[in-house]
Amino acid sequence: MSATRAAPGHTEAADATPESGIVWIYHFKPDGTHELIPNQTVEQTLADPVGWTWVHLSLADTRCRAWISQNARLSEFAREILLGPEEHMRMDLLGHEIVGVVPDLQQEIARATDAIVRLRFVMTDRLIISARRTPLHSVETVRRAVEAGKRFPTPVSFLDAVIDQFADAVGRMAEELGNELDNIEDRVMHGGSADERPRVGRVRLQAVRVHRHLAQLRSMFHRVEHRMASDNAPVAQTIRALAQKLDSIDHEVGSLHDRARLLIDEVAAKMTEITNRRLFTLSILTACLLPPTLVTGFFGMNTKDLPFQSTDGGTWWAFAIALLAGAVVYWALRRMRAF
Repeated sequence: MSATRAAPGHTEAADATPESGIVWIYHFKPDGTHELIPNQTVEQTLADPVGWTWVHLSLADTRCRAWISQNARLSEFAREILLGPEEHMRMDLLGHEIVGVVPDLQQEIARATDAIVRLRFVMTDRLIISARRTPLHSVETVRRAVEAGKRFPTPVSFLDAVIDQFADAVGRMAEELGNELDNIEDRVMHGGSADERPRVGRVRLQAVRVHRHLAQLRSMFHRVEHRMASDNAPVAQTIRALAQKLDSIDHEVGSLHDRARLLIDEVAAKMTEITNRRLFTLSILTACLLPPTLVTGFFGMNTKDLPFQSTDGGTWWAFAIALLAGAVVYWALRRMRAF
């Protein structure tokens, strides 16, 4: 059973020791059950030869950065990856350590956003240290699963759960993007006159952004799998399964991008058709109004002997001639099948 406390990992602000800045610490027994560990006992927990430990850090907290620099039992390279500005995805096997920078969705209160940020981690056979600059969706989801009783007997199973949660979140995002495209297609195919290009453009931009991260992540997993196959078979097998799942999701996101591109072309063609129809109507009106304009211009000349100057109802006769001129032009255009 896990210990409980109101705010895991948070202590009084006056306590400025490096370990006081740790967000949370979980110690997992060989059977996968967990215990929430007080920050001040992190050194004793890391020295426990039974089970493994998850230490989660916020890089926005200077105390956490100090703990990584001074107290974390890591190689110098692992410290550099956790503390450095590295944003490119990577996963390296260095002796007994696996060091990585992987994507995750930013978490806001109780939901994930569309923003893709970075999770940094170092994993050994008895330890995972994860670090982030902003709250992460997958990490928070896995933490809630831990609190709900889910068991993680090994660090590899935990890492698998974190990446799997990211893949599931991206899959749900792809489903939402697909629904958005479905709605736009329905409006376009049913003759909607609104310009849907901004909406399609947003969907396409998000699909391109997600596809870019998925392609880099699965490419990295495929490379790492071959390198780890002989040195760390369990990790290689986990990475292979994750790469296969990412392949299918990336294929779905890629199809969304293709749909969005075709839909933009369809919307552009529809808007061009609407514009051409409006220009055609305007051209017909211009052609029909040109003769009456000529007639009114003729009768508006201040010259001698203009018709109907002395005739009763002369204005109405001039008006009738203008209408007749327009009607004749309209009849001529219909006769020539101009419309």
